[in-house]
Amino acid sequence: TGRKLVAHRICEGAAHTANTSSIGELRAFHHDKQEGKPLKVFTASGPFTTSDSMSYQPFVDFLHVVMEQSPDVVILTGPFVDMRQEAIQSGKTTIELEDDAGNLVEQSVPYEAVFANKISSVIEEAFLVDEKLA
Repeated sequence: TGRKLVAHRICEGAAHTANTSSIGELRAFHHDKQEGKPLKVFTASGPFTTSDSMSYQPFVDFLHVVMEQSPDVVILTGPFVDMRQEAIQSGKTTIELEDDAGNLVEQSVPYEAVFANKISSVIEEAFLVDEKLA
């Protein structure tokens, strides 16, 4: 249901060292790569669905702004799905898939698969439309 997180195992080990850059490296990056311009960072926090639709229209709208504004970095945080969504609460989430004959058929899947399917298709479409995103 997305209301709790259950750990199945604990992975121990040393954490990776943090990436560091010297002041000179940062200054060179700023002047050489960014031509002295500020770094443009966009952040957005979900949910990226509405309580009555799994179309991810809020995400699509945000992606249009990203494509228009061309930020250097985009950071997305969840929740990615509105848990008040009826399909999520009932556990009856579906996606349309093409069968061997080329017909579209609805298949029941976990809501994570709906998210992956919808978001990946929206992002792929954005990359086809705007080659600068690659």
